[in-house]
Order: sequence, then C-alpha cells, then structure tokens
Amino acid sequence: MSSEDELGEVLDELLNIPSEPQESRKLCDKCCRPEKVCLCPYLPGKPIPVSNKLIILQHPSEEKRCLRTAKILELSLPVDKFRVIKAKRFSAHKQPELAEILKDHERTFLLFPGKSSQPLETIDTRQPYNIVIIDGTWAEARCIYHNSHDLKNMKKVVLNVQKRSNYVIRTQPTEESLSTVETAAITLAHLENNQSIYDTLMKPLQALCTFQLEHGAVHHFSKEYLILNGLYNKPITRKIQKKLGNKQEIKYFIR
Repeated sequence: MSSEDELGEVLDELLNIPSEPQESRKLCDKCCRPEKVCLCPYLPGKPIPVSNKLIILQHPSEEKRCLRTAKILELSLPVDKFRVIKAKRFSAHKQPELAEILKDHERTFLLFPGKSSQPLETIDTRQPYNIVIIDGTWAEARCIYHNSHDLKNMKKVVLNVQKRSNYVIRTQPTEESLSTVETAAITLAHLENNQSIYDTLMKPLQALCTFQLEHGAVHHFSKEYLILNGLYNKPITRKIQKKLGNKQEIKYFIR
C-alpha cells in the first residue's frame, strides 16, 4: 500500500469518527431562560393586580430573540390582563381579538409617538384602559404602524421620559427610547397610581441585563448618545439629523 493510500485511509477514519453531540443548556420551564440565568427569582411571587389590560402587538421576529422583554410582562401580569397578538400587519378584519378591543375606542389607546399623540399625564386614571403596545425593533414597529390602517385611527399616547432606559444590552435609537417592559411599567404605574408596579417590573429587566453583562455582553448607548458625543462612526442621514434637531451640532457628514 502506498503512502498516499495509507494517508487516505487515515483521513477516512478521522472523518468517520462520530462527533460529540453539543450539550444543550437546560431551560427553565417558566421563563424559558437557561437555568443558570433564570429570571424567576426576580419575578413577582404572584401576578400584579391591575385593572388596566395590556395588549402586545408583536412582530413574529421578536419571539425568536433571546433578549425580548415582553415575556417579563407575560409572567408578571394576570392572564386576563395581558394578551399577545402576533403578526406583521394588524386589522380588525384579520384579528378578531383586536376587533373587540377597537370597539371600545373610548377606553383604548396605542402607545406610539407622533404629532397627534397626547401625553400620558393627560389620561384620566379614574377608568381602566386597553393599552396597546407594538413589540419589535423600532424599524419593525414603524413598519407595523404604517401598514396597519386600524392602528393609525386609534387614539395615540406618548410617554415623556425623564430617565435613560435600563435596557442597556441593546442599542436604542434615542435617549427617550424604552424597551417594551419599561414602556408598559411606566404606563401601568401611572394609570394604576402605583409606583411599585414600575419597581417590580424593573427587577427582572435589571437581572436580565446583569446576567448578559456578566457573560460577555457590552453596555450599549443609544444611537443619539453616540452621535452627540462624537462616538458614532457611520454617516448621519438627514432623517437622523432632523430627529435630533438642535440638541447639538453634528460633526459627521450627511449623506
């Protein structure tokens, strides 16, 4: 047998050696997180009593993301006060659940910024509401809104954020941008006249961020922060410049 034949046999044997199956991480049955970074100890012991109902309109891609925050709300609120509807486009015709909510238009509003949006502080807290939140990346949320006629006709409410997001493991577009759980927490705390709701919902979010940072994730600043502090290394579009307004002179070129 030639040396080339011997080498070929050796290579064949090596290629046929069965590989060790990758050990899968055990996931918590409740929060669906790996057991080592389970969020359950940081979740409320029992559902938070609320009179308002939260409806999450979720982009299908969001369900696949390991760092999604809507799951925290699902595990923290009563079953009859929380609902997730998944789609890329929403309408009363396609989603009967949404149709029922839209019928009660006086007590239903969409949390979405815009010229016609009214501040949360102006909402009467003496009655319960259906609070609708679009869940996805900011690009996905905008796409859902602009492609869903029924959402455009809803009463819209905006949050006047006075603090930075605690969700420091994903890049937000602006300093006022919040994660889904933060948006819901601020809104519910105001409507329920109960600040402890916000504090309770922030515990699992803070734990999630701490776990990720301890396992190699880096602290993310908003795109706005990076731009205004000269740390953004990409071209600035006119659209971004317009959004930032006169907060500070932007030194990077506009394409």
